[in-house]
Amino acid sequence: MANDGFWRGGDRVEVERVVSGAVVYFPAIVVNEPSVRKNVVWVEHESLVVGGSVRMKEYVIPTHLRPSSPCEPNRRFKSGDEVDVFRDSEGCWVRGNVTEVRGDSRYIVEFNDENRPETEVGHSNLRLHRDWEDGAWKASSLEQGNDLEPIHNSTKLKIKLRRREQYEKEALVEVRSEKEAYEGSWYCARVVSILGDDKYIVVHLRITRDGDESSPLKDLVEAKNMRLVPPQQLSSVEPGDDVDAWFNKRWWIGNVSKVLGGGSKYLVYLISTAEEEIVPHFNLRPRKDWINGQWVSPSKEECCNPPMKKLKSCETAMKGFHKGMMVEVESDEPGYEGAWYSAKIVRYLGENRYIVEYQTLKTDDEKELLKEVARGSDIRPIPPTLIQRVSRYEVNEDVDAWFNDGWWSGRVYQKSNNYTRYGVYFKTTNEALEFEYNDLRPCQVWRKGEWTRA
Repeated sequence: MANDGFWRGGDRVEVERVVSGAVVYFPAIVVNEPSVRKNVVWVEHESLVVGGSVRMKEYVIPTHLRPSSPCEPNRRFKSGDEVDVFRDSEGCWVRGNVTEVRGDSRYIVEFNDENRPETEVGHSNLRLHRDWEDGAWKASSLEQGNDLEPIHNSTKLKIKLRRREQYEKEALVEVRSEKEAYEGSWYCARVVSILGDDKYIVVHLRITRDGDESSPLKDLVEAKNMRLVPPQQLSSVEPGDDVDAWFNKRWWIGNVSKVLGGGSKYLVYLISTAEEEIVPHFNLRPRKDWINGQWVSPSKEECCNPPMKKLKSCETAMKGFHKGMMVEVESDEPGYEGAWYSAKIVRYLGENRYIVEYQTLKTDDEKELLKEVARGSDIRPIPPTLIQRVSRYEVNEDVDAWFNDGWWSGRVYQKSNNYTRYGVYFKTTNEALEFEYNDLRPCQVWRKGEWTRA
């Protein structure tokens, strides 16, 4: 980094130092305080303390800072892997190599300097070694060879999720504004640096610093607040149409209220500001939703390819769930029938279809909550908490079991003498698994707008 303009309060970083002849990295957090000195960053260390209990703070030259290395809790390491080891005694990450794989997710690691002897390390204190070069994470030899070995999961009920769209350097994007005055709007930008850990540096295309054209404004942005530039085609516009309106150097979500000037301009209601503005025809575009790296037309029956969730034909129903409502969505994918996942209603699409955002299911990279289109017949409210717990369960009683991030409907076939553990059989997968009492709840059915026990 050339300066501290890209770091914000709360950003997790690592401070580079040379200790005992080796380069090490200390985890720290950027402090959200104005710097009294130029070209330095004020950070608070996470593992270094002074006076026995107070975390150490210091000014750091930006060239000695880098973002926190990407975390991969599901990676299994092999002998010969180049890794970083977090040494609790030193409070920093030290480079080394795995020499032996032991049981119980433990490894023997040797270090590159003679002052640190070979040691046994737990899985949680290891990460793949990466170098931060030219504003991006350099892939290790392991990643370049695509030799990835995830931690084994013995269950076959693993949900396969879709990858999130990645943004390349120089890509033209739109960024959700975080300022209160512009909340709900999107500004145009270009990616200038990839930081890793789902963060990017972008430069504004239409907005400058204090109106100076020679001083472009830059921001550090998380991927969840970015999207690619949507299609621009827009032919005729009628009152009631949902649109994006270009106003005050940003795109705003709006709804056409009235056609003016014979169709050359329109009165548009901006949802975020609750105000109406006159917008020329060439400053309007069709309203679309950015979901899982694809543009979705809210007004159309079919979503873009690849499809999200297959929708079975069903009768048109009244809108029964409102935006922001917490619900549970039933899976209709083969092998996952009978599982319910907690979600939030994002948008009603019409024809008894909703966009939902799951609260426990994520994309492959574990960086973003998964969104899908679901039928109203596959959605139900969260079961009432007053009858979610009972003192104990009996054999042949229907229950829901918390497993793989969702509630799975099954039946108790055995119980322990003290009612703390139960065996549950799942008909849909023909499996029998054992659960703790706290991982179960009574099975309830949502029928005709009311909850009943199964």
